Amino acid sequence: MKRTVLFLFLALLMVNFSRQSFMQAAGAKILFEIRPEVNYVTHLYTLAGLGFSDEEYTAKYGNTLSKAAVDTLQKYKEHLIFGQGEGGMLAGTFFFMISAETFANADSLQKVMDKYQEMAKRYNSPDDVMNIAKAISKVYVDNYDNYLNTVYPQAKKDMEERQNQLRQKMMENPVVKDWERVTGYTWRRGDYHWLLYRAGAKGPSYNNLNENTNTVYYNQYLDYQLAMFSHEFGIFLMQDSIDSIVEEMKEYTRSLNSKKDLTYVPWSAFESMACWYNCKIAGKETEDYRNFGDADVKTFCQIFDSLSNKGITDPAELYRKGIMEYLKHI
Repeated sequence: MKRTVLFLFLALLMVNFSRQSFMQAAGAKILFEIRPEVNYVTHLYTLAGLGFSDEEYTAKYGNTLSKAAVDTLQKYKEHLIFGQGEGGMLAGTFFFMISAETFANADSLQKVMDKYQEMAKRYNSPDDVMNIAKAISKVYVDNYDNYLNTVYPQAKKDMEERQNQLRQKMMENPVVKDWERVTGYTWRRGDYHWLLYRAGAKGPSYNNLNENTNTVYYNQYLDYQLAMFSHEFGIFLMQDSIDSIVEEMKEYTRSLNSKKDLTYVPWSAFESMACWYNCKIAGKETEDYRNFGDADVKTFCQIFDSLSNKGITDPAELYRKGIMEYLKHI
């Protein structure tokens, strides 16, 4: 993240709690769920243009959020947007943590916000951060009941056909066993949850809310979507062994005397390694390999092939050595 403040620290606390809570026996099911919370957050992010956009959705539901609410969110846009491993200082709270919460109405959402405020006070969060968070919180709370009544019922209905289709596809696809086989790791976090959302056709999809829950825009190209479900499961499976190396490599790339911005490299390497394993599982080039945005997937996969041919099979070792090899040639 660009700036470390309490609200991102709280997000890390939630991740650590999740890690402890989901260390369960293997035999996991992959579940596709429709919940109002993540749909509300992506609704706000889309209508306010916070890194998400969706012309069809905005034309249909744009009048459900007042100009004053949009202006407030826009005012603090740089604090809320995120992507490619970087994000505004409040994205951890107002996208990731809120999306993972459960609240039935505006009153219960207010209690969630109050809980965050109390935690922030205990850790002496700066006054300017507290004031910004309060303004954003007010938008979230004031508009939730209206969203539940006027938008969510139809949004939920729109997603149900794809939800059922994905359930059927995953029944035919042994994702967990395939990844355990190619990495040598064992999944111990219980069921794996995919939360579908209706707003935000363009934006950072496949966002992990905790260590067994991810989010996805519901209506993507199906083959790409299925490839990314496998890709993201692999990221989750490998995280325990690689996350600390990611941070180490971030510091290392910042220390290099280079005219190029190398801060993307640790992110790119991890995503590329998930693509590489995905191709091994499928026995062919997968849709994530062909379409993974700004990650230098092809180059990294060639490096991982070379290292693998030399007998390096541990994912953490592949990751570290892959980055060091990549940096020799850019």
